[in-house]
Amino acid sequence: MRVLLVQSPVSHMSPHAQLSPPLGLAYVAAHLRDAGHHVELIDLNVTGFNPQRLEHTLGRLKPGLVGISALTETYPNAVRIAALVKERDPRVPVIIGGPHASILPADVLAEPWVDFVAVGEGERTAVELAAAVEDAGAVGIVMPGAEALASIRGLGWRRDGEAVLNASRPPLDAAEVGRPARDLLSLEFYHDAHNILTARGGCPYRCPFCSASHLWGGRRRPRPPSQIMAELDEMADAFGAGHVFFVDDIFTLDRRWLDEMLGLLEERRAGVTWGCATRVDLVSERLLRRMASAGCTAIQFGIESGAQEVLDSVKGIKKPDALNAVRWTVAAGMTATCSFMVPFPEDTEETLAETLEFMREVKDAGGELLMSFTTPYPGTKFAEEAEELGLTILTDDWSLFDAKHVVMATRHLSAPRIEALAEEMAHTLGMRRSVV
Repeated sequence: MRVLLVQSPVSHMSPHAQLSPPLGLAYVAAHLRDAGHHVELIDLNVTGFNPQRLEHTLGRLKPGLVGISALTETYPNAVRIAALVKERDPRVPVIIGGPHASILPADVLAEPWVDFVAVGEGERTAVELAAAVEDAGAVGIVMPGAEALASIRGLGWRRDGEAVLNASRPPLDAAEVGRPARDLLSLEFYHDAHNILTARGGCPYRCPFCSASHLWGGRRRPRPPSQIMAELDEMADAFGAGHVFFVDDIFTLDRRWLDEMLGLLEERRAGVTWGCATRVDLVSERLLRRMASAGCTAIQFGIESGAQEVLDSVKGIKKPDALNAVRWTVAAGMTATCSFMVPFPEDTEETLAETLEFMREVKDAGGELLMSFTTPYPGTKFAEEAEELGLTILTDDWSLFDAKHVVMATRHLSAPRIEALAEEMAHTLGMRRSVV
């Protein structure tokens, strides 16, 4: 069967939109191909929302199934894509997956253009749904019957107009994840084209601004280092990768796994450099030197605030640890990119002044700065307990939930004041806004 997969694009273009390719959708594509289906993949972040291109592809491919992946900020465009598919041919089944659909499946199923939702990891759900759709088509039925759909774990669907959520799907064994179908992606259009997933699952820390624990349950499932190295070799040989970024919430969490991984990277030594992300309290000066000697050139740290009382409530890290991590990273010859968010529920003008001063210290220590607006994404504590935390969510326009727009006020700070303070901080630090 012919399957079209579409990465829904952002509505407000920024350099971040074309930063990296959609690995999640490429993994789904790989599993569908392994099951014998013909798959094409379009990332509309490359071109922006282009209905003509999509209509041309639908007319040429005539897919039997269309899958759309969406983040919260790209969800409105996912609905537009689904509507375009159905307007062209209402018989084509449409499934939406990704973080937003996984957290709010019933809301997504309320859209008239959407037939199915993939909740959680979508690879096997997509394969089983494609098989059911193909079987239905073979006997002249447009949609699979209720019995076939009810047997697909991780699937959301409608029965008599009501949303049905099947039993959750057990997570894939990390060794069975395989490799994404990178050949379906136009890698030359991405700033950081060469990313490697090192683990499934997520972060055991339950930061109130992050939905990872809601999505993954806090359990990290690392892939075998030997598999990752084989994938790295393939990327260098087949795709010309000279630098890769290891996509992992916390690369240095599991020290036994990390020791094996660094040992293999040290053996390889030449040819490909790499970067990663981790917490400031999960590195040491010795570890950072070893990472640099194994080819690491850049590390991303989420510091978030420069007020210790705020950090205690939302991150659980200490400011001296953050400064040490930055200094050690820079001393080892690597770039330290440090992200901050404003505001948190307990932030005041005084605590944001502390954050500004600490950001200066981080910059003086050699760190590169990023700043975003705190966003109450679905599934986070900030969204689910907004009233108790004194937060006022100002809009239901999901396209603005991109961390580049103010979408909430706090008990201490109005939206205009948040905007003004962030502008002042950015100007003082020589930062420029990325939304275009």
